[in-house]
Amino acid sequence: MNTFKSLYFYECKKIWNRKIVKISLILCLILVVISGTVRLFGNYVVDGEVLGSNYDEIKKDQGYARELNGRKIDQNLLEEMVAAYRKVPVTPEKHYTGSPEYQKYARPYSEIFNFTIGNTDLLPMDIFENWEPSEEYLYSQRQIQLEKKWKDAGLSDGEINFWQQRENQIEKPIVFQENEAYNQIFLGFQTIGFIAILFLSISLSGLFPEEHGKRTDQLVLSSIFGKKKVYWAKILSGVSYAVGITLLFIAITTALLFVLYGCEGFNAPFQLHYRSNSDPISVGQAMLISYGNMLVTAVLISIIVMVLSELLHSGIAALAISSGLLIASMVVSVPEYYRVLSQIWDWQPWCFLFPSTIFGKYTLSLFGIHFTPWQCIPVIYILISMAIAWGGKFVYQRYQVSGR
Repeated sequence: MNTFKSLYFYECKKIWNRKIVKISLILCLILVVISGTVRLFGNYVVDGEVLGSNYDEIKKDQGYARELNGRKIDQNLLEEMVAAYRKVPVTPEKHYTGSPEYQKYARPYSEIFNFTIGNTDLLPMDIFENWEPSEEYLYSQRQIQLEKKWKDAGLSDGEINFWQQRENQIEKPIVFQENEAYNQIFLGFQTIGFIAILFLSISLSGLFPEEHGKRTDQLVLSSIFGKKKVYWAKILSGVSYAVGITLLFIAITTALLFVLYGCEGFNAPFQLHYRSNSDPISVGQAMLISYGNMLVTAVLISIIVMVLSELLHSGIAALAISSGLLIASMVVSVPEYYRVLSQIWDWQPWCFLFPSTIFGKYTLSLFGIHFTPWQCIPVIYILISMAIAWGGKFVYQRYQVSGR
């Protein structure tokens, strides 16, 4: 055991001592901080007129949102919102958000306005002009939109029934709660995930090929430690590194956003952020679920990169493949009417860094029980990680024997 422990710490030290790793980590940490603060830079401009800094305007909107904390989005609140918006003059010459009336009367209800527009077929001008506020209409339209999205995605009757049951568990009228910090976390989630995966690919793609390139693998052959112990020490060090780095990026991002925006809103309904979702969870629970899935995804991709680099005898090739898949996940989208292909593509690890995929509509059905992506994918990824790591052992041992 002491032998394996020594090998493990030696491999961890090898990862960290590479110059490219230290340089990349500094750059990635800078990017993580920038991604969490970039929305605060600059000014809030309407029709060429600066109304204030982005930071001041965000804090102002937060203040208005806090005044609505605990209120149900019901008939009374909808009537207040509509009455406030109809005090705003609407002209083709200027955008309505720049008017003093909007700032004084309507802006305090902007969250309710956006929620209403997002859950119905209403246009902004409908609220300004002729819509009669109706709680029943709001939630019936939400139901209609959900059913349309389920059918457009090609969900089976079983899946539709499953999501309908979960939708029925959501308390309505939905209770509003300010949750800007969590909103920013979800907006930046994909960026943080991409930074983590890219950095891990850079760090771990050379872990195996380096000893072959420097011919130090001959020392392993003559070592009393054996090839098996060395292999598992490398894999475990890479996995530990993946978990540690991902947790570091998560901790920095979360702490930074909580300092900037506060941490209120953990129990806010997730539907305030992701309106087409029917999971009966809060934004805080959704954040923890997302971070947990990011961790498991980072571990799987790290193992794939390490084993792939050994299989190809090239860290550059493994890094190129991982980076290519990362880029492809951002630009390639399989249409929903190709149901099976779309689900496979969305569930591959380089695509599982999007909240819209983690909380996607596709399910996995086993013995008549439906599991959401965030429930089943971590289990699948863990099993795949174990299988790839186990298979990589034979690739490593075979190369050591026949590679010279």
